[in-house]
Amino acid sequence: MWRPSANRRRWTDDVEAPMRVRPEILARCAQEIESPPKAILRRLILPLIQRRLRIAVMGRGGHWARKARVRGARFGHYASFGHSAEFNGPVVVGDLTMLSSGVQVIGNDHGMRTPTRPMRLDFADKPRPVTVIEAECWVGSRVTIIEGVRIGRGSVIGSGALVTRDVPPYSVVHGVPARVVRQRFTPEEQAEHDRMLYGRAEAQGGWPAPGAPS
Repeated sequence: MWRPSANRRRWTDDVEAPMRVRPEILARCAQEIESPPKAILRRLILPLIQRRLRIAVMGRGGHWARKARVRGARFGHYASFGHSAEFNGPVVVGDLTMLSSGVQVIGNDHGMRTPTRPMRLDFADKPRPVTVIEAECWVGSRVTIIEGVRIGRGSVIGSGALVTRDVPPYSVVHGVPARVVRQRFTPEEQAEHDRMLYGRAEAQGGWPAPGAPS
C-alpha cells in the first residue's frame, strides 16, 4: 500500500516486511531467470551470504555483489543489490527490486543546530528512521537516498540522482535533488500492471495501490 512518509517508524518498532508480489510472478522468475542447477546452488549459498553480510531478511532468488555493506537490511524475493552498495541505516527492499552498483542510503546522523556542540560530536539522539523501497523498483548506479524516504512501487531512479523525499509509485525520477520527470504508465495501464503483479488495484491516499500481501 502506498503511504507517503508512512515509514517514519523506527527500526526498534514493528518494521514492515518487504513488499510482496503474487506467487505466480515469483514462479515466472524461477522459470525465466534461473536454471534448476543454478536455483539449487543459490539456495545453498544465500544463507551463507546472509550471515556473512549480516542481512536480516534475504528472500529467495536474491542476487548480490561483493564489497556491499547492507547489514540489517530486509530484502524481498528476487531482489538484488550491486557492487559497493552501502546502507548506513535500516532499509526494507521489496520483491523484484534492483539496486545497481554504488547505491547508498545515508542519514542525518549528526546534528548541526546545537550551538554548544561541534557537529563532529553532535550525534543523533533518536533511532534511525527506516527507508522503504517498495516492489519492482529499479535504482540506477551511484544513486544516493536520504534515509527515511519511501520509494513507491515500480519506480525508476536515474543514475546519479539524490533522492531527498518520497517518490510516488511508477515514477521516473532523476537529478540533484531528484524530481519526477514522468510516469511509467497511464492510470489504466498502472491498474492493469498492479493486477498482474499484486492481484488487484485500489485507490489509496490519492494513488492507485495494490493489496500488500506479506
